[in-house]
Formats: sequence, structure tokens, C-alpha cells
Amino acid sequence: MKELLSGYKLSLQAQGVRTISEYLRGVTEYLDYVTELNLDPCLLPEGFGDEYRSHLIHREPPLSRGTINNKLNRVRSFYRHLSKKGMLLSNPFAETKGLSGGLNIPKNILTIEQTGQLLDNFGIKRDEDFMYLTLAELLYGSALRISEAAALKLDDIDYESRILNVWDFKNDKPRRAPASEASIRRLRAYCRTTREAVLTPKEQAAGFIFPQRGSTTLRTHLNRILKTECRRLGLPVITSHSFRHCAATHMLKKGAGIRQVQAMLGHEKISTTQIYTRVITEDLKTLVAEFHPREAAV
Repeated sequence: MKELLSGYKLSLQAQGVRTISEYLRGVTEYLDYVTELNLDPCLLPEGFGDEYRSHLIHREPPLSRGTINNKLNRVRSFYRHLSKKGMLLSNPFAETKGLSGGLNIPKNILTIEQTGQLLDNFGIKRDEDFMYLTLAELLYGSALRISEAAALKLDDIDYESRILNVWDFKNDKPRRAPASEASIRRLRAYCRTTREAVLTPKEQAAGFIFPQRGSTTLRTHLNRILKTECRRLGLPVITSHSFRHCAATHMLKKGAGIRQVQAMLGHEKISTTQIYTRVITEDLKTLVAEFHPREAAV
């Protein structure tokens, strides 16, 4: 990795780039992400850049559109350098595009039935698998960000009222989030049977519910599991953050008010929550195009 960065730095200097440190910082962050996945940055498949873009989009606290595009530009520059040096079989960022203006409609939102199929048929072979199932159920049941779930402690859970005391890292303040009966039931079972097996004594003593190896690590591992499980069950592949999108969309489809969903998600602006109404509109447009008897009558 050091040799790759050293060669890239010399290339930037030869080009007269003034913000070399920022380019190196962005590429180093990317290489750390690839290393965490135990991958070789020179042997990645085409399209891996889209996966990294998705990772940046779902970072918590969220990154601005401009920040994401800057990070992608620096990694693209890095791969152009490697390509010129003949160090790549294929460029994983060749087709990766930046984010354009406007809020993006969330991708790969499962239906209510598909979400139930995933959570009810989760492959469990180890204690860690049950932990990740509990985490997934909680992300969906309370529409949490993974950073919020990762920070939960035993004292934050009110089982009787099904309320979670959540720290909203994005807005730097606490909020109270309701939980579904299914997620509370799963969480109770996990804490009684599995929590001690997956946490260190120090984590247990501090009252944490999930391992404190960083929300990024939890997200990365859960995303791997979700990819495997979705493919096994024949479902669209989703990420950990998709559960938050699914929860919001499904509650609106069931008749929840936009203000109620906004409060549950902890959105400061109603416009952020309204993106989920656009998802429903797109679904309805597809429904009309496929099934309305007058669609093909012209």
C-alpha cells in the first residue's frame, strides 16, 4: 500500500497538483476500506466503484453530495494513475459516476413480504449470525441508522413500552424511537442467550448490546451477510441502511402520516422524509404501466 501511495504522490507532484494531501487522504481512506474487506485494490472487479459509492452514501454521520463526489474523484484519479502504469487488469472505477443534484430515490427497497421473507429465513449457524439478525430486525423495527443501533446500551431499552433511547449522531441529540414487537422480542432473546457470547467482558460491563468495534465494522459485516442471504433467497440485494428506507416506505404505505414518519426517523426537515412518498409514486406508476387495462389501449 505504501508503494502504491508513494508512486501516486510522485504522479500528483509531476502534474502540479496543489492539494496533494487531500488526494492522498481520500485514497488512504479508500485503501483502508478495501483492506478491511481483505481485497487487493489492483485486482478488484469492474463495478466495485459503485459499491464504494454506496458505502460513502450510507456513511454516518452522512456526507454531503460534494464530499462524496470529491472522494470519488480522488479514487478515480488514483486508478487512472495505476492504469497508466499497467498495474490493472480492469479499472473498478471506470464506469462509476458521481452524484448529481437533487435527492436520490432509495434503491432496492424490498416489499413488506420480501422483508419478512428475509428476516424470517435468516441463516443462523453461529452466535454472531443471531446477533446480526437481531441487529437487522432492530434496524427495520425502529428505522434506525446503524450508528444509532451500535451505540445502544441495556439501559436504553424499555421493553414494556417498546421505546428505545437513541443518540442521533447526525443531529447530535437524543431521541426516543418506538420499536416493533418483533424487534423487541428478538432483542430480548438475544440479550438473554447470545449477548455474553459475542461481547468482551469490558463491553458487557459497560452495558453495550452490540460489539464496540465501530459501526463501520458492524455495517461491513452485516452487508456481507445480507448480500449472501438475499442471493440465497432470490431477493434484491440490500444493505444495512436499506432497512431504514424499507421501514419508512412500508409505514407510509400502511397509512402512517408523513409527520409521524419524520419524527420516527429523526429528520430535521420534512423534505428529507418526503423522498419516500416519491418511492411509493414510482411503485404506483409501475403498477399502472403493468396492469391498468387502458395502458395499452392507445
